[in-house]
Amino acid sequence: MAAGRAIITDKLVSELSGKTLEEWFVWLDRQGAAEMDYASIYALAGSATGLQPLGEWNLNLLTTSYEWSRGLKERGQKKDGFEISVSKTFAVAAPVLYASWLDEALRRQWLPLKTLDVTKATENKSVRIAWADGRTRVSVELYPKGENKAQMVVQHMKIEDAVQAAAFKEYWSQRLAALKALLA
Repeated sequence: MAAGRAIITDKLVSELSGKTLEEWFVWLDRQGAAEMDYASIYALAGSATGLQPLGEWNLNLLTTSYEWSRGLKERGQKKDGFEISVSKTFAVAAPVLYASWLDEALRRQWLPLKTLDVTKATENKSVRIAWADGRTRVSVELYPKGENKAQMVVQHMKIEDAVQAAAFKEYWSQRLAALKALLA
């Protein structure tokens, strides 16, 4: 695969369809998929009798892998820009992580922003943010993993290009590491 690794295994596709990923990608090429958008490629793949045993989820993965392999999209690229996700598990309960976003004094210790435009917050579960650049958005999800353990997933969306996406990925990795150190 030229432009990125597949997110579905060749073994799974072969077991369920009798053909390899690349064989299906060549079939998609012959049907003109390289000129189609994601939804059209997905519909085309779903219409192939041999691919129907994969089910919707795996057809989605196959379609995305096809787009990457043919250079139609880069990893993390969506219709409205790029998207990154960073996840970390903390040795604290979800309410502590929730407070780390909404308590300004606490937040400034690990996320050095003057202001944060929270557009929606669901107590101890999620926070939605309009980022300071006025273009991108941040989604924070909190998942309890026990009494004093929780996972935080930060997703930054509508990023202009792959270079900025990589920079945001690094930025959020550093910020979550700083929060983990603060809460330790």
